[in-house]
Amino acid sequence: MKRIMDKKYNRRLLTVLLLISMMEVTGCSLQQKDRTGENTEASTAVQVSQNDVTKESSAAAVTETETEPALLDRYIGLLGLTKEELVKSLGEEPEKIDEGGLEFKNAGIRIWFDHTNYRTAEQILVMDPQFDILGVKLGEKIDRFKDVLKDPVSDQNGDAHFKYNNVYMSIIYDTETQDTYGLYILNNDI
Repeated sequence: MKRIMDKKYNRRLLTVLLLISMMEVTGCSLQQKDRTGENTEASTAVQVSQNDVTKESSAAAVTETETEPALLDRYIGLLGLTKEELVKSLGEEPEKIDEGGLEFKNAGIRIWFDHTNYRTAEQILVMDPQFDILGVKLGEKIDRFKDVLKDPVSDQNGDAHFKYNNVYMSIIYDTETQDTYGLYILNNDI
């Protein structure tokens, strides 16, 4: 049931079904032409061109599927990096912000470092309100996040923490309206 609800899985399944149906249509056309004795070279040319289209659409579908969660995974991959590694990975010089953090404006994120040695990234604030978090966007109700991310580890005073891929996601929401407006990616649950 979890895999059915997973948007990434659904796109892959849809791509596979599309490819299978295109191959069946191509195969049926070839079988009919071969049985009637019509020009098999023409049917082969059609099959080759349809296979090319299938490969192109398959590549596009895979790229689309891979890129949707890729940004979330990329941000998660920034946790534990030093300032120098962050600059290299994000390709921009950050501006200093409060409490020793850095803002990477082009990436639309703010990063704070660990409180022990202030050397490695420990918290990332995603500032883009259109940021897609596994098919849910900030601005939607907190219940949508609970449907996608399942039971929160904690949920107090408009701050719900979810465990995801060995990190924590803190979704900030208005307790009256239940509208979400902030996302922190955390190395450790705070």
